[in-house]
Amino acid sequence: MVKKLLGLVAVVVLVLIGVGVWYFVIRDDSVEKDTVGCDPTPCEESTVDSIDGTWAVVPDESDTSLVITETIGGVADHQVEGNTAVDGTVEVAGSSVTEASLTADMTTLTFTDAPPGFDVANRARAMENTGLETGAFPEATFALTSPIDLGEDVTSGEETTASATGDLTLHGVTQSITFDVTVVADGDRFKVTPTDFIPIVLADYDMSVQAPGFVADIGDEGSFDFVLTLEQQ
Repeated sequence: MVKKLLGLVAVVVLVLIGVGVWYFVIRDDSVEKDTVGCDPTPCEESTVDSIDGTWAVVPDESDTSLVITETIGGVADHQVEGNTAVDGTVEVAGSSVTEASLTADMTTLTFTDAPPGFDVANRARAMENTGLETGAFPEATFALTSPIDLGEDVTSGEETTASATGDLTLHGVTQSITFDVTVVADGDRFKVTPTDFIPIVLADYDMSVQAPGFVADIGDEGSFDFVLTLEQQ
């Protein structure tokens, strides 16, 4: 009886070790880049008479994300993603974006793990007083400082890539950033996302993170992403 019990315990321990090795070492938990994919596909050629004028963010179909790496228990790296609501407007004249003002509501920050892992709500609570300090800095903003040339085919329903330069204000610090965006028309709307993750160095924005007890270290660099659906006003 004792031998059977010990055998059962050994099996359970091996299973737990196997699950731990898979969760912390083998599994791919890298965060996927947002895309401008249309549903249903493919994206439709623009149906508006003219793209000139003001375009507003559709909040229910848009968000921002922040990605950073945790080292858990000194064992392995684990990439986590936090999402926030976003709002704002974009001004278009001809084939250029002349103005853009976007605001991310950092108080809506939520984290997700895939598959679910630790109590991810604790991360958002921790960020109220460390790192992003969302309690003191409830908004992050981006303001375009140079026009974006969209090209002549932006209304075709095919993806267009262009360069964007503007001021990102995060944690109360403003830095000029330049990145490529992918834009696509979809009927009476447009979809926009950075072509690649936008790198963020925490020190550039006066941020430092106090890691939770089960985390050995937090990366000193992260990345920023967003996906926007725009509708004409």
